Amino acid sequence: MTSSWTLKPGQGIGSLQLKTTTQRPVGKGEVRIAIKANSINARDIMAAMGQSPMPLGDEIIPLSDGAGIVEEIGEGVSRVAIGDRVVITFNPAHQSGPFESHMAMSALGEIRSGVLASDVVIEEMAVVKLADSISFEQAACLPCVAVTAWNALFESGPLTPGQTVLATGTGTVSLTAMLLAKAAGARFGITSSDDAKISVAKELGADFGINYHQRPDWDLAVRELTAGVGADVVLETAGPPSIATSIKAAAQGGRVMQIGFKGFDGPPINVLDLLVGGVTVIPVMVGSRVMLERVLRAVEVNQIEIPIHARFRFEESPRAFESFMSGRSFGKTIISAA
Repeated sequence: MTSSWTLKPGQGIGSLQLKTTTQRPVGKGEVRIAIKANSINARDIMAAMGQSPMPLGDEIIPLSDGAGIVEEIGEGVSRVAIGDRVVITFNPAHQSGPFESHMAMSALGEIRSGVLASDVVIEEMAVVKLADSISFEQAACLPCVAVTAWNALFESGPLTPGQTVLATGTGTVSLTAMLLAKAAGARFGITSSDDAKISVAKELGADFGINYHQRPDWDLAVRELTAGVGADVVLETAGPPSIATSIKAAAQGGRVMQIGFKGFDGPPINVLDLLVGGVTVIPVMVGSRVMLERVLRAVEVNQIEIPIHARFRFEESPRAFESFMSGRSFGKTIISAA
């Protein structure tokens, strides 16, 4: 038997329900993964609240991020074996190369069933082996936020030692990007309205932090802190409310990587800021299985540890969602099988 949590999109996290069903047989080219750890992302809350841009059904199994052990393999499977430690990729249809719009239908935890379950059956091409040094909890932090951060930092242009990266907000994409960028020799700055979160970010490695409530002109603060140059790469996680300022904060020829959005209203973008500054605005999706493999190598070699805010047992999943939604988290929220 398989245990899984389901929710009804649009009815909130109060609709989470634990169900037990018969295990689905493993087909050709598929594997069964005993899930050992999951993590929650903002998109999971959007699905629960009916705010997902995808046309969701009446009931879904949430979460895209999970890691575990291969416990059964189907005919023709060659990439993994029973007993292998693995992590599941965010979007099984996106194996490598550029993202294509039709792949959106394959992202886990929305139209396609997610991984908040005791075990899942999935195609072998959707899993990547784990090094022994990477725990299941750490692996479960990677498929969405770490691959997104990697995509923004390294796949759309080079990030070289000594360059400056700026991230808006202290969410887990920003924090993970900081660890990856610092490992690559970059300087890293972060913005927040919370001095306490800025302080913790500095303890984790941020070179500078800016409170955007105290400095509404935080683009000028960025230039003051970079000898007038600005940020070579800006990770824009809020969208319309701050992207115009992010463009102003970018260095000549810099990149503004548009990752997420928190509302649709904000000051208009000044086209001259783009033209005169030679700034490029690039939308960022999550990323491919190949990118996840690169992230895993970077995490292993650099001994990167993603900050974890709270841990909950599988049967406490509703509490994990509540903790995530409190807005007080600084780091990932983990759900573990044990």
